[in-house]
Amino acid sequence: MKNLRLFFLLVMFFLPFLLKAQEDNASENDRDFHKHEIDSVMAFSPDYMPVSFDYIEPHWIKPLKMKAVDTSMAQVHQYNPWLKTQNLCQDLGIPDQAHQFMNFDYDRDPGFSMITLPYPLLWMTQKDVKFYDVQTSFTNLSFTYGIANLYDFNATHAQHFKGLTAAFDMHAYANSGYYLNQSIRDIRINAFLNYEEPTGVYGFTFSYIFNRLKAQENGGLRDTSLFMHNAADALTGYPVKMENGRSLNSTHDLLFQHHVNILDKKKRYYGTITHSFQFKQLKTDFFDTGFDSTYYQQHFYWTTDTTRDTITCYSLINSIQWSNYRPLDTLSSKKYFFRIAGGLMHEYVMAKTPYYKGNTFTLFARVHTRLFGVMDLSGRIAYSFGGYNKNDVVAAAAVEWMIQKKWNHRLGGSVSFYRNSPDYIYDFYYGNHNFWYHKDWPKQNTLKVNAFWTMMNYKLEFNYFMVQNMVRLDSHFDLYILPKGANVIQFHLFAPVRVKGFGLDFNAYLQYSSSVALNVPLFAFRASPYYIFNVLRGKLKIQIGCDLMYNTPYFADGYYPVLHQFYFQRKMKVGNYVYWDANLTLKIKRISFFFRAGHILSGVVGQFYFLTPDYPAQGRNFELGINWKFYD
Repeated sequence: MKNLRLFFLLVMFFLPFLLKAQEDNASENDRDFHKHEIDSVMAFSPDYMPVSFDYIEPHWIKPLKMKAVDTSMAQVHQYNPWLKTQNLCQDLGIPDQAHQFMNFDYDRDPGFSMITLPYPLLWMTQKDVKFYDVQTSFTNLSFTYGIANLYDFNATHAQHFKGLTAAFDMHAYANSGYYLNQSIRDIRINAFLNYEEPTGVYGFTFSYIFNRLKAQENGGLRDTSLFMHNAADALTGYPVKMENGRSLNSTHDLLFQHHVNILDKKKRYYGTITHSFQFKQLKTDFFDTGFDSTYYQQHFYWTTDTTRDTITCYSLINSIQWSNYRPLDTLSSKKYFFRIAGGLMHEYVMAKTPYYKGNTFTLFARVHTRLFGVMDLSGRIAYSFGGYNKNDVVAAAAVEWMIQKKWNHRLGGSVSFYRNSPDYIYDFYYGNHNFWYHKDWPKQNTLKVNAFWTMMNYKLEFNYFMVQNMVRLDSHFDLYILPKGANVIQFHLFAPVRVKGFGLDFNAYLQYSSSVALNVPLFAFRASPYYIFNVLRGKLKIQIGCDLMYNTPYFADGYYPVLHQFYFQRKMKVGNYVYWDANLTLKIKRISFFFRAGHILSGVVGQFYFLTPDYPAQGRNFELGINWKFYD
């Protein structure tokens, strides 16, 4: 905490000097956003240099679709993924805590899964690692201070030198919370390295990810009616279900991938052989003391007033494959091409608690072709044999038609099918409060049908899900399987409107679920309107805007801290409340400052603002932040 405060004070102290130096080196005329130029003498930190990126795949190697780093100021105040217009989530009151999406979706990679932790927007996996296409180097630093209990720091650096590309990404977050026993400390680190020798025969990629989250778990309010009637003088005056609960979760994820391009003496290319090695470690720990045992499940196996539940799992994954394209190749712009890849993956898993030891082999293949310069066809399939995931299947096919390239005008659709075993903790688990022994569940079957239309950055899509045999926790924290399955119908619109200085990012879902055990809000949206204008002859840009969020009432899932899982419940509805944040952003060249007033309506129209049952949303709050990009 002291180090973060010191960093913030240093930034504020040196800011006037930094701005003065930057203004002295700036050109007289501000560069047009769509007509970037590179300084031929590579002056210190030019306004903009082309930097693009895409996400890598650890085993499902695919050609990259590079996209430019966002240099606008529209989303600077959305410093956390939880705040972005593209994401609609239910959470536990403050960012970086457990959360899940309000819009139903399903995606599953082949292989073993011990537990799916509820941090989809925050915790990194190898599929979240970015490969940067950068000419020299790119750095982005941001710091946010929330009055008076929030600190958020992000640092990204990418460097390219003689065939070597390195990147480092770090996120650190601390929030002491507003209610009893609610503080959180979160850190995420990724180091990335890629190299290919000048002959183009051999290359490798190395990536390491570390996630760590330490949280106080209060289990939510004991009596939500007291909060709704504003019965306490302070937020810390409301009793919670756990006054001493806490969790410590962490993961280590290391990937080493190397490849050999098969070339003859005339440099003719015959494909690439790629070997990938991945090591993963997962550890979860829940601790509580002095608790009220009536909160927990009726099956209570611990006789003292102290409990500790842990899960530890290690995975070693090797895959080898042949492809007729190189790893980290960009998607071809040719009118005709045919890309294919296939191989074998082996995964060895050892878990201490709950105990598991086993091997799984997976055969997989991928294909992508383009016809007539306008139609892309792609597909993939994977089949697992041996171990807990025996007979698991993942299959998908997609078609995309380019109507007009200039406006990125496309039509397309896809079909995905998943036949997989549930997370292992739903099959066998032994803890102080939950116990089940080899349930031998049937395979979970999920079918997803998607159709979409895009133009520029606008997107309209239709999704249909058919779900069978999904295993979940019920309101007694026991296992529950969807008896008749469920059908989910979903319409989604994302519209980034831009009219001169006015902008609006609008994200909305209209959904229907045939099962009460798979709850989704009928309607949910986030909108971020803003207006940008120039002062001081365009040297200073000012943005005034706000963020709005709303969802219709529904029986949102509850949260069970002991197993770090959301569960099905029918006691409390949440929603029918408008969340309104206001923001002011200033931008001078590459530096942006913002002020954000969060949840302005807190207490004005009633205190029934819950995104998750028993967990009130964050009250009125204020934040200051800085975002600084370097192109050196």
